[in-house]
Amino acid sequence: MGRFLAALALMVGFVVFSAPLAQASDGTHWLVAPCPPGSKALWLPRVDKFGTDLSCTTEETRAKAVKEAVDSGSPTRMMNVAIAFAQQLSDKSLTPQSPCVLGAKGAIGEAFGTCVAA
Repeated sequence: MGRFLAALALMVGFVVFSAPLAQASDGTHWLVAPCPPGSKALWLPRVDKFGTDLSCTTEETRAKAVKEAVDSGSPTRMMNVAIAFAQQLSDKSLTPQSPCVLGAKGAIGEAFGTCVAA
């Protein structure tokens, strides 16, 4: 478990410090769509390739996806877990009035947000 945590910390640091800063576009806003009752917008690690997906789901479903990724031993899937957690943490500061980049997705509270042209 210690090696996993060290690898996770390294991956999160890489993601945070190597990502290019996106510039918010003028004339954009967040289009916020509530999730169905019992679910909320959560970032999930992808299974088949590098990356994450934002979905209206439950904490239990997310926990299962994270456990499966960690148990797989796949470096790509474990990096996806780190990225998903970083995105979820980053989205905590989003509000419907936050500046955004056209086409971006985000968890706005417990709702699903998409950045659209004004």
